[in-house]
Amino acid sequence: MPTENVIDCPALHKRSKSYPFGDRVPRTVKMFTTVVADPMPGIASALLQGDGPICPEGKIFPVWTNSHGAVTAVLPDGRRLGLRPAEFEVDTWHDLSPAPAASGVTLQADRANRLYLAGPMTGFEDFNFPAFNKMAAELRARGFIVENPAEHGVVDGADWADYMAYDLTRLGLCGQVAVLPGWENSKGARLEVHIARELGMKVVNAHDLVSMEIAG
Repeated sequence: MPTENVIDCPALHKRSKSYPFGDRVPRTVKMFTTVVADPMPGIASALLQGDGPICPEGKIFPVWTNSHGAVTAVLPDGRRLGLRPAEFEVDTWHDLSPAPAASGVTLQADRANRLYLAGPMTGFEDFNFPAFNKMAAELRARGFIVENPAEHGVVDGADWADYMAYDLTRLGLCGQVAVLPGWENSKGARLEVHIARELGMKVVNAHDLVSMEIAG
């Protein structure tokens, strides 16, 4: 069965003293006004090739929120658009109540069905996010729980080590790693695969995994 796509974000794990939403984290927002992308310097500018993302007035979008409360709308095609507080209202909040205790068997089953998607990003148009998002959707449609680093967000001022430190915490929740083409040429993906193997995780080709599921 398909698995619901829950957008993970830093605010779910840690919130700064200046965080504006108290003990709550936005899950979806409703737009007060139509917002279009502004040209941004540096790393985010690569996301604005072609038509820029648009959030129309009245529409509801899932969001990614950093630990300081900055909110970014996540569009259906995977593109992201930073929002100002006056441009939206929070529609729904994440459920932060503690999860019920699970048995060891249940935890093992969850890890076996949860996989981390690894592949190249640096040097690719849109950081290769379209390939990550397409594969994540195909795997989720086949019942897998997918940790997709393309959904972990782009944060102004963050460097490669910041992204890797966070992504490796998500890798540790998984039972296997599915690799995209070209992963061998990516320093980050090679590190993720090395750590996965050291932890005894299975490493599989993502396209082969989808093909096997279709054949089965």
